[in-house]
Amino acid sequence: MKMIKKILEKCPWLTYVAALIPYAVACYGYAITGELTFWEVVYAAVAIYFVNPVSDIVNPYILFSEITSVIVTAGIILSVIRYAFAKMEYFFTRFAKDATVVYSDNELGENLAKTLRHGYVVKDTDRPQKVKNHIVMLSDDAESISFYSRNESRLKDQYVYMMMNGLDSTLLKAADTSEADLHFFNVNDMMARDYWKKNNLYDHGKDTYFIAIIGYGDVGEAIFKYGYLNNIYSTEQNFEYHIWGCEGSKANFLKNLPTENGDRIVIHDEYWDKDMDVLAKMNRVIYTETDKQIELIQKVLYVNPGAEIHCYSTDEISYEDIYDSNKILIFGDMKDILTEDNVKSERLYRLGKLFNYDYSLRYSEREAPDDYNAEVEAEWKKLDGFKKSSSIARADHYWIEKKLKEDGIMDEDDEDALRIEHIRWSRFHYINHWTYAEKRDNALRKHNMLVPYEKLSDSEKAKDGIYDSKVKAEIDALVGV
Repeated sequence: MKMIKKILEKCPWLTYVAALIPYAVACYGYAITGELTFWEVVYAAVAIYFVNPVSDIVNPYILFSEITSVIVTAGIILSVIRYAFAKMEYFFTRFAKDATVVYSDNELGENLAKTLRHGYVVKDTDRPQKVKNHIVMLSDDAESISFYSRNESRLKDQYVYMMMNGLDSTLLKAADTSEADLHFFNVNDMMARDYWKKNNLYDHGKDTYFIAIIGYGDVGEAIFKYGYLNNIYSTEQNFEYHIWGCEGSKANFLKNLPTENGDRIVIHDEYWDKDMDVLAKMNRVIYTETDKQIELIQKVLYVNPGAEIHCYSTDEISYEDIYDSNKILIFGDMKDILTEDNVKSERLYRLGKLFNYDYSLRYSEREAPDDYNAEVEAEWKKLDGFKKSSSIARADHYWIEKKLKEDGIMDEDDEDALRIEHIRWSRFHYINHWTYAEKRDNALRKHNMLVPYEKLSDSEKAKDGIYDSKVKAEIDALVGV
């Protein structure tokens, strides 16, 4: 059934061809009797769709057509009824405060639509639906941008969440003139964030820990990026990232990527199974390819039975019931990742906005008023894509700082928290191709603060903390742990 469904999705015209089969067979059945004229044959063949034969002639061909035409007619009636009910459901759904429409031409969007509390999926992208929330998930990034550009005025004061799997949102200009509240999301970024949050290295903050990442396609690149950005727990940690499958300019970039602490990045030129002696030393092996998983698992278990083995897969697979190891994990199930809550990420966006607002308060040397929400939104709209992403990255890591303090590993005024935040801030710039220069130049991605924490002035060091007490109270309440 799944195969038939996929065929019909690719070739919808086959449905119309199938619906005409009873007509063609009936024409043949009536014609071979020789009792009807040409036009009588045509009329009689059409009439069987209405369960109203106009001739008493019966033969196997006509009988077949009468039976199958009933099925076709019933299918059409049921489709019309379903369409009418769907339209009624869509109409009433729009009255919900969180009513959401997914504009999509792919399976990812259809699956996301099934998780909506109040919403539905449409394939028509000519005009936006009359709802408050819009999730745009077209296969082509350019088509998504075109949809927004055509309809920006119609989306005024509404929330738009746009999937951008190819476009780098850090390169986008400020949206202070945008009619809508526009957010971007990348499926692989969401998956990688989810992976490191669930499989974090918090308990290894002061350890030497070896991580293998095999495969550096879109998935592998996202896994490394968010590991590099978020796995910062201590000034004393020594994490080593060993990467296979990274070549060319990407390999050269990673080889020169600073970490600002004892962490290391090692690029391996050989295929992974040529470096089994290296894999034998790994604490965690992350396999981001979708083929040869069993081969990888078995070879790692031979040389390193105590290693955690994490394999990426979009299918539901479980190896724990097969192998004698409780450290094999499968990640990447989009049903868990592509949900309404994750896409809208209201908590994460709010945190990013609050961190940005706190920066603005520090620069203007004032305290937040009792009702500061309008100022929060106004400051956020001034930001370009890079600065928005920077604030969200800060929000994404903050739970670690908060947990370190709650667990008594750091005091509230411990300067190590500022050191860790400066490392995270620096890494965000480095991974986005910024480098140090004595004079800051945003256009050339040069920054004079990309120096070790100890070289910062006291005023610059303070910027790694949270300035306003009201804002900090809301941030801490949102983060939890």
